Amino acid sequence: MCKILLASDDALELEALKIIIYKNAKNVNIVGMACNGNEAINMNNKLNPDIIFIDTMLPEIDGFEVVNIIKKSYNNKQVILMSIYDNFEYLKKALKVKADDYLLKPIKSENIIEILNEYRKNNKYRIYNENLSNEYKLNKVLNYIKKNFKKNITLKEVADYMNYSSTYFSKSFKKHVGVNFNKYITQIRIREAKFLLRESNISINDLSFNLGYNEPNYFCKVFKKEEGITPSEYREQNDIKL
Repeated sequence: MCKILLASDDALELEALKIIIYKNAKNVNIVGMACNGNEAINMNNKLNPDIIFIDTMLPEIDGFEVVNIIKKSYNNKQVILMSIYDNFEYLKKALKVKADDYLLKPIKSENIIEILNEYRKNNKYRIYNENLSNEYKLNKVLNYIKKNFKKNITLKEVADYMNYSSTYFSKSFKKHVGVNFNKYITQIRIREAKFLLRESNISINDLSFNLGYNEPNYFCKVFKKEEGITPSEYREQNDIKL
């Protein structure tokens, strides 16, 4: 959903823009309509719209200065200036405050639609790239764990490997994997333990050390908590004899 803020001291103009947007665009929501510069700034801070259409001739603080203030704190926010003046000086001022576009009044519906379509296309591209990036990072983390889970690896070690803070990495890992870091390590180790218990004659003690546990008794407790039976009982049930 694209959130839009409109800013003009002309009530009829605001209504006209509202009609144009809702008539021609899908998945949009006009979250606010400001009638002066201060109100536009406050609404932006409170409502955080994706796109702002703003008149250059606003009372209290003009549109150019509003854009300048907003862009200093929200550099990536899309802000569109609207004006009756078609001259180089106004265009130069718009460029100076880093407005994303400059529309001449009366505003044509095709111009509004073009801006919204361009935003939608760019936003989809950004989300797609973010998803690819997250998938790459997740695979990198899981591959690192796969190679090192038999060691006594810690959350901090993996966070450092990814150049993340431990807190951020912990929250991000659970969000993308579905379980916390320690639970995931335990699941991998127990899965490997079950395979070795079925397919080899390795002793329980050696198995625990090979999987990164310093104490065989602790390994047995973890195994029983996860599987409901001890490693020895699991081996017996699968007909593996030492």
